[in-house]
Amino acid sequence: MRRIFWGLIRFAIGFGLLTYLAKSGIVELQTLSRLQTNWPITLAALALMAVDVLMMSLRLSWLLHPHGLHLPVDKSLQLTFLSFFFTAVLPGSAGGALAKLFYAAKDNAGRRVEIATVVIFDRVVGLFSLLILALASAPFFSQLIATAGALRILLWIVVVLAAALLVLVVVCLFDGSGMNRILRQILSVWPWTNLPDRVIATIGSYRRCPGTLLAALGASIVANFSVVVVAALAVKTLHPHDFSLKMWLVIPMGYIANSLPLTPGGLGVGEAAFNSLFKLIGLGGGADALLCWRIWTLPIVLLGFAYYVQGLGRSIQDLKGGTERRP
Repeated sequence: MRRIFWGLIRFAIGFGLLTYLAKSGIVELQTLSRLQTNWPITLAALALMAVDVLMMSLRLSWLLHPHGLHLPVDKSLQLTFLSFFFTAVLPGSAGGALAKLFYAAKDNAGRRVEIATVVIFDRVVGLFSLLILALASAPFFSQLIATAGALRILLWIVVVLAAALLVLVVVCLFDGSGMNRILRQILSVWPWTNLPDRVIATIGSYRRCPGTLLAALGASIVANFSVVVVAALAVKTLHPHDFSLKMWLVIPMGYIANSLPLTPGGLGVGEAAFNSLFKLIGLGGGADALLCWRIWTLPIVLLGFAYYVQGLGRSIQDLKGGTERRP
């Protein structure tokens, strides 16, 4: 009952923010009618969303393979659709990741730690690629950044986050003993004494297959670039006068804010973040663009709901035939 209560509270906050944005004129709901007359752009956006889903599915499948875990692409697609559904109904993107973790680890009792580590690592690769996209466009807008102090601060935060993630992964890959000691300190209150060993060993194994890491990062960049283009298409459709290349600088940051676990799917929070970020670069239509993205993701969310109702069988096959290992 407590979880249901807080879930309802988050939904109420999300819809309250969205209502405020609509009444204040930040979100212009009437502009959404332009989607009917610009259906070619809608079709292009749906195609890009399909690319996003496919790349995310391939990324997880590739990252599992070095551990003797086989996830067929069709099963990975189902997990990705399912994660989109849970992302839409649970706070931020964490709900989707937890759902993917649950269904991926199901019927693989002996490899749950490895599977959970890979699923979390998969999210880290996705976040890192989104940060890279934000930084990659910065050199092209140096004059804008120089005159916008708030934007400059945000970019420095992106730099720090990207560097922290990179250092964390590098340490896990090449200095497992040091990270192991840190994890043991963090998990000292838990009875799972060899959990850090298994987590570090899982990440450290990618040292022997750098091609897998590069392929996963490449797939992430393609996936995130696709959704950035989707947001740009939304602006082109709803607010063509605000369409500008400057959007590439802030759209990735907006998606990061939308993934914060505050309201279901970032509802309201994401729109407010997009609106503020677009204002920083002198553009409007940010909130409408994210709302349009939500509409375009509905087919994916509904398909994920269908898989949830149908139920997923075993998704991952353990090629090594691992047995239960108690942490």
